[in-house]
Amino acid sequence: MKLTRTVIPDVVVMEPTIFADDRGWFYELYNEKTFHGLLKAHDLPVPRPFVQDNCSMSRKGVVRGLHYQLPPHAQGKLVSVSQGAVFDVAVDIRKGSPTFGQWVGMELSAANRRMLWIPEGFAHGFMALEDDTVFHYKTTDTYSKASERSIAWDDADLAIDWPVLDALIVSEKDALAPLAVDADLPPFVLPGHVDEIRLNILGDDRGSLISIEKDLNIPFAIRRIYYIFGTRKNVSRGFHAHRDLQQLLVCVSGSCRVTLDDGANRIDHILDSPDKALLVKNMMWREMHDFSEDCVLMVAASEVYDERDYIRDYQEFRSLVDNA
Repeated sequence: MKLTRTVIPDVVVMEPTIFADDRGWFYELYNEKTFHGLLKAHDLPVPRPFVQDNCSMSRKGVVRGLHYQLPPHAQGKLVSVSQGAVFDVAVDIRKGSPTFGQWVGMELSAANRRMLWIPEGFAHGFMALEDDTVFHYKTTDTYSKASERSIAWDDADLAIDWPVLDALIVSEKDALAPLAVDADLPPFVLPGHVDEIRLNILGDDRGSLISIEKDLNIPFAIRRIYYIFGTRKNVSRGFHAHRDLQQLLVCVSGSCRVTLDDGANRIDHILDSPDKALLVKNMMWREMHDFSEDCVLMVAASEVYDERDYIRDYQEFRSLVDNA
């Protein structure tokens, strides 16, 4: 089997090895050991086990999608065609992803035998190019009506270059799907991603200055800044994670201990100097302990306050990370 990465590196094309002779041909449609080995060889994460197989038949011109499910029932899909042909599309809808809003599209057919691996966090859809097209997909989670979501297949902002056919057949449900800008989208989960940063000090005999600037020492535009100070002895703060928010933490005075938890490991970081900073990405559980009496902890955030972005229950956080 051969694996080829697409323009969105997380989405890959799988092409089986065909064994043919005068009797016909044979190939493995799926082999878990081979599939996982190829993903690991390309530094791609191994998905959760496949737990459901689906099959559909479509007339020429049928459009299905763009569909996805939210955590904790997000679905990764390994898709293929055993009869006919489709134009298959995967759209990165993970808020905060470097390829957010980008799409991959290609023809899958009984003739080319290609399979497309679409990880969790992508919307998926296809257009049938022939009558009686039979489409297969293996999924990493079962169907959940409460978690299912969709995006308009013809969203102009996504600008998907669908094939031009004389007539299209779209279900009422898919025709009423919201635009991506209005949809309920999953976060981009990158567990364990935190950077310790040394901020450049500018100074002379008058004193010192540190600046924080987008693309200079922080990757996001600052939408909000707040300070934590005057914390009482033996009081701890935090105990939450953020779905989308990114933060830069700096003790501009005094010191504190910041505990960061990616769902697998807990690491303590000591902030005790105004030139030491922590860049904390989303989906990281954070706690602040051991505040000195003179501690002033400054937090620069990528978004304004939104309670919906908070995850305040640790078990919910672990569930989201484990299913990412």
